[in-house]
Amino acid sequence: MEELVKLLALKPILYGLIGMLISGISFPLAGVVIVRNSLIPMRFMLMHGVILGGIFSIGLNLPLIPVVILINVILVLIMSLLNKDKSINLSTVSTAMMVFTMGIASMLSHIFDVPAKDTLELLWGSPFSLTKSDLFILIFLSLVIVIYIIVFFRQISMIFFDCDIATSMGINVKIHNFVMLLVTALIISVAMKMIGALLIDTLVILPVVCATKTAKGLKDLFIRSSVMGFVISLIGYFCSLIFNLPVSGIMAILSVILFLIFREKKYCH
Repeated sequence: MEELVKLLALKPILYGLIGMLISGISFPLAGVVIVRNSLIPMRFMLMHGVILGGIFSIGLNLPLIPVVILINVILVLIMSLLNKDKSINLSTVSTAMMVFTMGIASMLSHIFDVPAKDTLELLWGSPFSLTKSDLFILIFLSLVIVIYIIVFFRQISMIFFDCDIATSMGINVKIHNFVMLLVTALIISVAMKMIGALLIDTLVILPVVCATKTAKGLKDLFIRSSVMGFVISLIGYFCSLIFNLPVSGIMAILSVILFLIFREKKYCH
């Protein structure tokens, strides 16, 4: 215990703990948006956007998170434009954008001569690499998504229930859909540095899937998902310190164990 207290006195360890607890609470909220809007393929596109942003960052010697955020915001804008007339659903558009993004990333890695190992490092995050500015960005984005969900909960509920009914009630569905896509893109961009592009589902998707089995409504789903994410972050982080293992790996295993425990539970409407 004394050794643990000494570790928490170190800035990288303390920043990592703060970052993990904040992300554990807020990231699953974005996951609810992804799951309820059937946007599972979208997070693949955003993960590939992370890789593309990483290549830009390494090749041009630019700060990682702002570049990744910019790339993913551009991808969301393109998605929204392509889906403007609703002739193609968002899942299809995101799949096409994912392939396009990887094509661009492949070419740029060759042009900038970015080593494969540097690119692959983007797939494994570490909360110990967080800086004070990273924490500020994380806190800001977390507050944005929490405030947005609280203030516009009624509108979000109607959109999730039926977009046509929501429109008939005067809700601007297009604006809200765009905001939800944008917030999701920003969250995943930041999550990459903490738990890695390949393990984003650990905090974004799996807590929501587990919570869905027992939630009694949308509000309950948001709360349970957030609590589940917080628990996974807290246990995963301290287990990594105690056993000297990667945080992301422990969290991934823990979230899957919880998924297996909750898989037989029935969803209560």
